[in-house]
Amino acid sequence: MTKFQNKFLTKEQTIRSTTWAHHFVFLNCLLAIVTGFTYVYGAPQTESFISFVYLIVTWLGQISFLGFLSFLIFFFPLTFIGNFRTYRIISIAAAFLIHILLLVDAKLFISLKVHLTWSVFSLMIRDLNFNTGLNFNFMYIAIPVVIFLEFVFARLATREIYRKEERHNYFPSIVMALVTACFITSHCVYIWADASNYEKITNLRSVFPAHYPMTAKSFLTTHGWIDNISADVNGSSTSNISYPLTEIKFEEKEQQKNVITIFINGLSYVDLNAENTPNLMKLKMDNLSFENHFLPYDNLYNNLFASWFGLPIQYEEVFTSHSVENVSSDVMQKEEYLMRGFISAINGHEGIKLSKMTGMNTNKLKNLSSDTVLLNDAFDFIEKNAVHRMAITLSLNSLVNMNSEEAHKRHLKLLDSQVGKFIARIEDSEIADKTMIIISSSLGNRFIDQNLSFSKRKQRVPFIIINPEAESKGVSKTVLTSSFDINPTIAVEILGVTTPCVNYGIGDDVLTLTDRDYIPTTQGNTLLLISQDAVTIYKRNGKVVTITDKDTKPARANLENLIRAMRDFNRFKK
Repeated sequence: MTKFQNKFLTKEQTIRSTTWAHHFVFLNCLLAIVTGFTYVYGAPQTESFISFVYLIVTWLGQISFLGFLSFLIFFFPLTFIGNFRTYRIISIAAAFLIHILLLVDAKLFISLKVHLTWSVFSLMIRDLNFNTGLNFNFMYIAIPVVIFLEFVFARLATREIYRKEERHNYFPSIVMALVTACFITSHCVYIWADASNYEKITNLRSVFPAHYPMTAKSFLTTHGWIDNISADVNGSSTSNISYPLTEIKFEEKEQQKNVITIFINGLSYVDLNAENTPNLMKLKMDNLSFENHFLPYDNLYNNLFASWFGLPIQYEEVFTSHSVENVSSDVMQKEEYLMRGFISAINGHEGIKLSKMTGMNTNKLKNLSSDTVLLNDAFDFIEKNAVHRMAITLSLNSLVNMNSEEAHKRHLKLLDSQVGKFIARIEDSEIADKTMIIISSSLGNRFIDQNLSFSKRKQRVPFIIINPEAESKGVSKTVLTSSFDINPTIAVEILGVTTPCVNYGIGDDVLTLTDRDYIPTTQGNTLLLISQDAVTIYKRNGKVVTITDKDTKPARANLENLIRAMRDFNRFKK
């Protein structure tokens, strides 16, 4: 008799738990739909009415479908534990955990346009530094609110199953019919869009969690390739840009240094040899040389912008149209530095463009007819202002104008001699012991690999730092560096900026840099990750290829690398 009664009580408790779970899960679905509106807010801009409708019906359908799956997979099987009180406690804890995961996923989507997967979670735990604008401080408010709501939902669900009077409440049925219709409609619309290649809808397929499998194509298309920074602001507002991320702090150095940056444009690393460039080779051997320095772009002005700001070219339009100053320039003005730029062999229109790219006013930028005149004028200016702190930028462009490879080689010998004499004059002057000289290039040799879309041989350029400090003499480093690192290096080593480099650029101080997996850059609608032995290219159509010195072959997309690259490119976008 007792055994039969226990079976009856267990069955009764199971039925009660199942009924309670229907009400409890329904209320949590409503909460999830409200939270899920975050994805609609963070989704790419819809370009047509039908794509907007698709976004809305997918929001209602997918979030409710996830709630239904949660009931089938978790809440319903647990009803068979046969203890109503225990079941309620477990369900409240499970619902709380699910909502917290949904909030974390929503935050990741808003900030990085990715969803919470095992790869993303492991990357969060191991590598990502969330001091770059991505934080979860809102959880301090969200957690107690969710806990409170879960207890309220549990109380309402319990009251509902013990309600004595019979009610004709059609609200749950109406809601369920609506979200079911939305779920079916969203899939039907997507099938049509996919069949007709209607990208305004197919590009939205990765907005919601667990909706469609994330692929390289959907990932890259969802991001819109960061050129949306320009598209969003249209060159008319900086409201979507946060630069720098935090207040810039600096400590005045005991010895105030000058900095002279020399860009020998049209020069690649392979051009260096004892026959054609003996002076540059000697400077390379006697000072600090970075052997794997790559230009992120194949355009002179884009690379100068990258060097000046330490930022990708996607920020160029809004920065130049609003005369945004880089961190180094701002600190130099506070420290009363004399900032001057000398450029050669370009016309007036290009000079204006160069002025915008470097953020340097035209009255501080002098356009000379040749490299010889430029080097002489620059040294005269330095000699006359030796008592002041200076930041001098030289852009030598005669190699860029050579019309043949032979002419390029002949002029390179002459230019090497002129640069060698200029450096010797600086080293013999009174400012030698307080001046850092950086020698690099903002454009590779255009006669190298002319038929390749991207050539590591061409984009690899010299990067030499002549530092008065003895420990940096005759040192060769193989760590990956790029134009993005020049501004942070000047900020830290010359100006004493103590704010982390991630707050004002995507580069780093090369004197403290020890390791790096790759250099991220873009080429049109293509993402490039430049590593030591290869270049991985992520094309907009979803294809991934790896280019090495030997061959070009298809590759698999690396989601972790994509997340890191997008984090870097989106770091200063609100």
